[in-house]
Amino acid sequence: MPDHTLHPDDAAAMREPLTHAHGELRQQLSNAIVALFKQYFGRGPTSCRTYLEPNLVMFVLAGGYTAGEQTLFEAGRWYEVRQARIAWQDSMEVRFIDTIEGLTHRTVKAFLSANRQDAELTIELFVLEPDTTPA
Repeated sequence: MPDHTLHPDDAAAMREPLTHAHGELRQQLSNAIVALFKQYFGRGPTSCRTYLEPNLVMFVLAGGYTAGEQTLFEAGRWYEVRQARIAWQDSMEVRFIDTIEGLTHRTVKAFLSANRQDAELTIELFVLEPDTTPA
């Protein structure tokens, strides 16, 4: 029978940090993404958590669906809401990328976006080109 326990290093990496400090760059990135949602969507998420890895910036945004979107969702029109969100997120690609590149001083290789209404979550994911600056 295979051992399904996590290696202690992996288990530790999956825990939230003991402090709520996010660092200056994480806070700047969170504020910038929320501001873009508010400015161009008309409403921002209720929370934003930013995760940084060497070549990855990921945002997990909660809430922020409009009353109209909620009404459509409750009427079983989730597909239309998802398609509208995808179209909006696609139209924001240049603004999102410019913001990430400006704050991280790195080039974005790829932007991926997803949303899930029943959990009221949006994910914005930016894959960065490898950092070539000497250590």
